[in-house]
Amino acid sequence: MNKIIPLEVKGQKIVQLSQLSIDESNDIRSWLPQNSIQKVEFQGMELNDCIAYETYECWFRTNHSLNFRFSSMLDF
Repeated sequence: MNKIIPLEVKGQKIVQLSQLSIDESNDIRSWLPQNSIQKVEFQGMELNDCIAYETYECWFRTNHSLNFRFSSMLDF
């Protein structure tokens, strides 16, 4: 799983969920409260599926470390 690079809009770092794989996007959507997903205007486009980069990083660390531990346990 690769970490994505955030967009910076008006000084805030955000992540567009549609940039993630379908599995990752569904996973993070189920992990978040619905009101965490924001609409953001960026370069004349409205992005409907954005979250704060800090939130994404927290989810990534949690998800990545769980996957790493699980696969490590299976290696024995």
